[in-house]
Amino acid sequence: MKPLHTSWWRVARLYDSLDSTNDEARRLSEQGETGPLWLRSLKQTKGRGRRGRTWYSEPGNLFATGLITLECSPAEAANLSFVAALAVAEAIDHHVPQNLVSLKWPNDVLIEGRKTSGILLESWQGANGFHIAIGIGVNVLTYPHAMDQQITCVARHLLNGQPTVTVEILFEALRRHFQTWFDVWVEAGFAPIAQAWLTRATGVGQPIMVRLQHETLEGRFLGLSMTGALQLEQRDGTIADVAAGDVFFT
Repeated sequence: MKPLHTSWWRVARLYDSLDSTNDEARRLSEQGETGPLWLRSLKQTKGRGRRGRTWYSEPGNLFATGLITLECSPAEAANLSFVAALAVAEAIDHHVPQNLVSLKWPNDVLIEGRKTSGILLESWQGANGFHIAIGIGVNVLTYPHAMDQQITCVARHLLNGQPTVTVEILFEALRRHFQTWFDVWVEAGFAPIAQAWLTRATGVGQPIMVRLQHETLEGRFLGLSMTGALQLEQRDGTIADVAAGDVFFT
């Protein structure tokens, strides 16, 4: 599970506007870029989240994608969503009161239980190898209203005496923390990532409902498998590994 390139992740591109930073990462890979590389845009016109959902992409918020080429399976590469979640959480920690930031499976970062960040991993096989785009969106200064879940932004929860937070400051912290956790993943695998993620996770040990594409499961959130799947203890005592779905607390 080693990257083809193990040097420090570069920051090579900042755009005024893009359709999507993940889409630009794919285009760059088609031009021969293999990473590890961060790219960022001040605005997105077609930002998206999981399952094709629209991602609110107004200026003042963070839109970034990490591009890397890996020698590993898609299941192993999916671990990087948890690496990214830890990095985002620790970056936000610098700006808000202690213990406000938590994580929600599979890829949300919350402040006081409200979503402020989402992560979208996309992968493809290119001429130069197996590429991963790690898309990260963070509501820094503004957030959308009238959504089907509670949403917030970092600026609403700043520490007393901290006048503001900028995208640039948050991104630099994100990069540092991502590099730290990425190095842990490369050297030690997913186990320490899962352990750190679970210490911040909301709902562990609690009853939850997981909405899948064609069915809904209910049970108790036990933890994570070594592939990052949610382990759900169902009412009959069996444990299901859920690879993808939307979690609701009951």
